[in-house]
Amino acid sequence: MATQARLAHLPAPLRGWIQRASDALGSGDDQGAQAALKQALSFAPSQPDVLRLYGLLLAKIGNVHAATANFEAALRTVPDEPLVYWQYAQVCEEAGDIDTAWKIRDASLRRLPDSPTALFDVGAHLARQREPERALAYLERAVRLAPEHAPLHLKLGDVLVACGRVADGAAAMRRAIALEPAYGAAWISLTDIKTVPVTDAEAAQMRALLRGRAIDEGERTAIEFALARVCEARGKYDEAFALLVEANARRKQELSAWDVERFARQVRGVQAALLEPGTAAEDPDLGKEVIFVVGMPRSGTTLVEQILASHPEVCGAGELGDVAQVLTDESARLHQFFPDWVPSRSARDWTRMGQCYLARTARFRTVRRFSTDKMPNNWQAMGAIRAMLPGARIIICRRDPLENCWSCFKQYFDQGWVFSYDFDQLGTFWKAFDQAASTWSTRDPAHVHEQGYERLTENPEAEIRSLLAFCGLSFDRACLAPHQMSRSVNTLSAAQVRQPLHRHRSITAGYGARLDPLRAALGLPSADKGVPSTGHA
Repeated sequence: MATQARLAHLPAPLRGWIQRASDALGSGDDQGAQAALKQALSFAPSQPDVLRLYGLLLAKIGNVHAATANFEAALRTVPDEPLVYWQYAQVCEEAGDIDTAWKIRDASLRRLPDSPTALFDVGAHLARQREPERALAYLERAVRLAPEHAPLHLKLGDVLVACGRVADGAAAMRRAIALEPAYGAAWISLTDIKTVPVTDAEAAQMRALLRGRAIDEGERTAIEFALARVCEARGKYDEAFALLVEANARRKQELSAWDVERFARQVRGVQAALLEPGTAAEDPDLGKEVIFVVGMPRSGTTLVEQILASHPEVCGAGELGDVAQVLTDESARLHQFFPDWVPSRSARDWTRMGQCYLARTARFRTVRRFSTDKMPNNWQAMGAIRAMLPGARIIICRRDPLENCWSCFKQYFDQGWVFSYDFDQLGTFWKAFDQAASTWSTRDPAHVHEQGYERLTENPEAEIRSLLAFCGLSFDRACLAPHQMSRSVNTLSAAQVRQPLHRHRSITAGYGARLDPLRAALGLPSADKGVPSTGHA
């Protein structure tokens, strides 16, 4: 790569500082990165790799404006370096400036039309922006230009699955594994499909990798999650459980600790600020064209959205970060954290925030009257949604708590959901969700509706009719066959929702008393009591 060739010609001290800064940023050691970059900047203040790494550091500490200046300076020195464009665009996207991120990626591709990195970045951007069909052309070209690069095959596979081409997606993932046998992310994606069986030879290959000592610990964690999924599907519950206990313990160590107390304070604060009668947007119909789908991860939110998106009047927009962004922008404007500023907001303020959300998501309603927003964690913002979009409807997805939390525990999440790797923390999170869901659905049943996953899969037509009626939609038989909907799906359930609706089958029963610690965390009886977990189904 151009970056490596450039670094090879640098003086040894400078090369060492750049490497230390890069390693520190990768491991989350901001202080170590700052110390190394301070020395590098004093030695070579205009060196492009120093500038781009300093840009990454500045962005991490919140100074995006200064980060932008560093990336622009780096590009003036190395205008043909795809890595600088890539990292610059990432910084802009993570700061919420999607338009600028796209312009940077587009500029990169126009200048470097045959760069696999630029093609990959554009394809990945389009996939995240729910345009996987457009993404395919860029990713397929990138694979043709760099057929030995395993991450390109994996991204292509993920996008093919999102487009409904599940068999082709699995084949691309298998090509990634053939290139890098210990590629944990590829094993995770392959076993995530669930509708494409893993072969005996592939299961044996994963076991052999885990027996070896040369494998990277991060890859080991991912492969343990993947193999556990295969073992569970084959009824090998002892092996699956042992793998998941080890994998979750290691994954928990890999991530920053979940601040349980901070989470609890935030939930209590939001409830206290927004449950009391207060102001809301002036127009009670504001937001009536939006349907929010919220819930725990792995609770059926993707299925519910797919059902709604099968209706001719609904566009399924997927997991949108716009609610969080509107609240973050208001916090930045007021220099106060949410929900501290809630009591000071007037009806006009809530109207402004609601209109901002609608403007940000208007592109999803250019053809169809309604759009969905399936960001699961918006359950924590239900009060704010009700205040700024009083006409919107909120569907809370419910699933048996033991099944739901076990499904979280056995899932390797790329980011977020850091509570999911610990039984006690899962219990804490679920109880907070349970309380908020019960409170808001009881308080405002005309706008907040609980949808049980088990009820939906056992009696689909009656439940779907009720769901559509709540949303103010006429019944349409297409909603009974959501698997036939051709829209792209960019979640962990992308392949599952391509299958016909079928009765829910208990998974946790096979584990028996092994899951008693999770039952205890959820406040459920132990397995030997012979009482099934119920929750709100």
